[in-house]
Amino acid sequence: MSLHRLTRPHPEPQVSFLLLSGGIGSRSNHHEPKQFYKLAGHPMIAHSIIAAVRTPNVAEIVVNAPEGFEERTREIMEAYCAGLPYKIVPAGATRQESCEALVAAAEKDVVVLHEAARPFISVDMLADLIENDAENAGYCFAISFSMCRIDTETRMIKRGVSREKVFDIQLPQKFARATLLAAHEKARKKGKNYNEDSVMVVKMTKQPVLSLEGSSRNRKVTTPEDFIIAEGMMKDFHSKGKVTPHD
Repeated sequence: MSLHRLTRPHPEPQVSFLLLSGGIGSRSNHHEPKQFYKLAGHPMIAHSIIAAVRTPNVAEIVVNAPEGFEERTREIMEAYCAGLPYKIVPAGATRQESCEALVAAAEKDVVVLHEAARPFISVDMLADLIENDAENAGYCFAISFSMCRIDTETRMIKRGVSREKVFDIQLPQKFARATLLAAHEKARKKGKNYNEDSVMVVKMTKQPVLSLEGSSRNRKVTTPEDFIIAEGMMKDFHSKGKVTPHD
């Protein structure tokens, strides 16, 4: 079955799925924004859309479009949303601005934030996050490598950093829409810049965010080497008889 010919279950929806897709992929060395790069025959952004469409609680998708790629984004949404309502909003100058635009456009009281550069999202991952009792939660994964602090001027190693309390922050993340919107508004007014949202929510609103156990499979595709690895992972899913990692 073609991936974009999907049928959708019909329980009561309740979540806005926010998909960060405003980057231009400058580090990927690709000729267009990396979210449009094809993995397993489908644009990378489509894999996140497919997971959202197959998750019963998702009521709408709100996605960014990089400047000049609005029509391309719309074509993909029409092909893969299977009738699920969607909105396309402009990308901001920063990730934080792009995310705030998504939150402002969302209609549901609960939002799930994801990014198109993480194509290995699954329905189970989304369902576990949405069904968790915590109002705000996100995936974090233990870091397996050694770390240190470096003096950025002299390039001299200063000291080691313990891995026990440091984790890789992964998406998707779930928030109460009002809480996430308040965090963005406060950060903007204070001139604070964050490259992700869970820490921003804790710092700006003092609301707790629960850490759920992430996965090594939940990779972010950024560099040219990442595309090679991601393509190999997609082929592995095919070899095991799966159409996509979302089945």
